[in-house]
Amino acid sequence: MATGSEAADPSGIEGPPPRTLRSLRRRLAWVLSGLVLVTAVAQALLLNWNEYRAEEAMIDRLLEEQLARSIAIHRTRPELALPQDGDMRLYMRRDDTPQADTGLPVYLRALPRAPGRHELHPGPGIEYHVAVARDADTLFYLVYDVAEHAQRQRDTWAMLLLSVVLVSGLVGLLAHRLSARLLRDLDRLARAAASADTRADAFAPLAEHQETQALAAALDAWRERVAQAIARERAFAAAANHELRTPLMRASSTLELLAAGQHDARATALVTRIAAAHEELRMLTESLLRVARGVTASAVGIEAPAEVTAQALASCAADARVRGITLAHTVDPDARLPLDRGALTIVLLNLLRNAIRHSGAQHVTVDWAHGCLLVDDDGAGFGAAAPSSSSPGPDEMQALGIGLTIVERICEACGWSLQIGPRPGGGTRVRVRLMPESA
Repeated sequence: MATGSEAADPSGIEGPPPRTLRSLRRRLAWVLSGLVLVTAVAQALLLNWNEYRAEEAMIDRLLEEQLARSIAIHRTRPELALPQDGDMRLYMRRDDTPQADTGLPVYLRALPRAPGRHELHPGPGIEYHVAVARDADTLFYLVYDVAEHAQRQRDTWAMLLLSVVLVSGLVGLLAHRLSARLLRDLDRLARAAASADTRADAFAPLAEHQETQALAAALDAWRERVAQAIARERAFAAAANHELRTPLMRASSTLELLAAGQHDARATALVTRIAAAHEELRMLTESLLRVARGVTASAVGIEAPAEVTAQALASCAADARVRGITLAHTVDPDARLPLDRGALTIVLLNLLRNAIRHSGAQHVTVDWAHGCLLVDDDGAGFGAAAPSSSSPGPDEMQALGIGLTIVERICEACGWSLQIGPRPGGGTRVRVRLMPESA
């Protein structure tokens, strides 16, 4: 098949194409929810840390004040030195007593015999804060059960976590509405662009923000360029239809006069060839103009694909003989379809000429199967120029050659599907679906 130079990116934007991501509205809602969640968790951690420091400072202050009070009372009235708090216990150890550690709990005996503060965990779920002070030859141990403080810290942490969950849930519910509101004019532009034609109102009044206003201005400019291009194409098609009609009619009249005259065999053959070329030119011109104007349906009639195929093969026979290529077709002669005969002729001629001139094949065959015309060749195939899918896009068609680009545009205008790929056993297979798959 014919190949051409690699087509440039029509967008003019360098680099790889952008990724296809999820809904922008949903991503914005998730980002807002995530930011609020991170902020709430950070605030909860900060508050919990501050609460913990405050509780620890309060415990240290209580221990220090109570221990100082107990020591002062012990100097005058030892029996009143015990703290008046059920969570605190006071222990004393005299250095000159033979059994100094006898009255101490086991967890206090391992502590250094020096003033200081300690945190002990003598059992599961038990936490004691111990303050040690010396007065003369006596060590005083004030043990404080901080279970109440620990429970308060746990309650505070639970409330903070609950607030984080509630705030995150509320923000998650509101984020979707907020994101929809923020993207409202973008959605409005998208709906307008999807339903508008070249004569629709301007997009600019639909935008509210600077970014979407820039997008709306670009859409207006783009639509204006498209409208101008379409107008130029329609004007050209109308002019071509008018201007070509006269020379074609003049050539037709001249050919009729030539055919009516007396000629030798060679001149008669030349006139016949010229008449066939003229008829093909007329058919090609009319079909291409119908495609350009988007009125291919006006020329649809009940046609036999086998007849169109035979005519196309006959037009290419001489070119195939020069290259030693065998042409054949197995199209069902009884098949009848509603189609534009001229459009199908152009499609077949381009596919056959492509195969004959560029494939390096020895055999080119046109077949009919399940509503499709199959053009097969046993040539070299596409090789590195093979399209990336069975239904190549416009850029790939352009890279494969002008002939296939014309085929692709005509198939699109007529509602036919085009598939290009390798042929089983080698070569290339082009499939043109003329009937819906359900037919």
